[in-house]
Amino acid sequence: MWAAQLGAAARAALDTVYDPELDEPITDLGFVRSLTADDGRITVHLRLPTSFCSPNFAYLMASDAKDALSALPGAREVTVLLDDHHDSDLINGGLAADAGYRGTFGHEAERDLEDLRDVFRRKAHTAAMERALTALLRARPGLAEERLGDVLLGDLPDTAATRALLRRRAALGLGTAPTDPALVDDEGRPVPAGEIPLRLRFARSVRISVDGNAHFCRGLLRTRYPDSAADQAPRSCDGGNPVDAAEDGPACEETTTRTRNAGQIA
Repeated sequence: MWAAQLGAAARAALDTVYDPELDEPITDLGFVRSLTADDGRITVHLRLPTSFCSPNFAYLMASDAKDALSALPGAREVTVLLDDHHDSDLINGGLAADAGYRGTFGHEAERDLEDLRDVFRRKAHTAAMERALTALLRARPGLAEERLGDVLLGDLPDTAATRALLRRRAALGLGTAPTDPALVDDEGRPVPAGEIPLRLRFARSVRISVDGNAHFCRGLLRTRYPDSAADQAPRSCDGGNPVDAAEDGPACEETTTRTRNAGQIA
């Protein structure tokens, strides 16, 4: 595969790698510092907002990036390096040796990697569900919160928010049929009518946390690496209060325009 083609394929593969806590692609967040692709060899450098970002999160992103790139046709050798982190040497060494999560962190690995991933998938689903249902409530002023238990996935409009919710449900193995209830708990069970307001408030607090953290981390990254601003995809939440962006939630997740440094793909 030609270098330019492999570079473009590598960039697209990295678009599928999400920050587990912020629930956004690492490319949109500006976490990809550089990417080179030549003669089947792909090298990626990642950067994070601070040197003390959680090693668990850092490893998840770096490991997922290596897996996504290694799956590309024409990728003969993949190197993913985490820059400027207090555990860079440990994480980079573990990735190079394909040691896995427990092999990298040893006794410090308190739980299995898939357990960690599941925690963040549930959080992402809760936030996506709140975005979709809050948008529905705003679009239909006559719909009371207490009636959200009657809303089916097929009742939701075909928007980015709905598509994001369906992806999050699929990742958890939850139903995605048009006849499935839209408001469910982490196990996919319908929420009893009397518990709907409380469940919705909880979901809203999770979504606000996700959006707020994403807004904050983007700013920290720009402060730490001023050139990273050119690599961050536009996000509606960055223009105002993330709490008020529920109806535009997926715009915080799925952007259609992106500015990249021309020198990133060599």
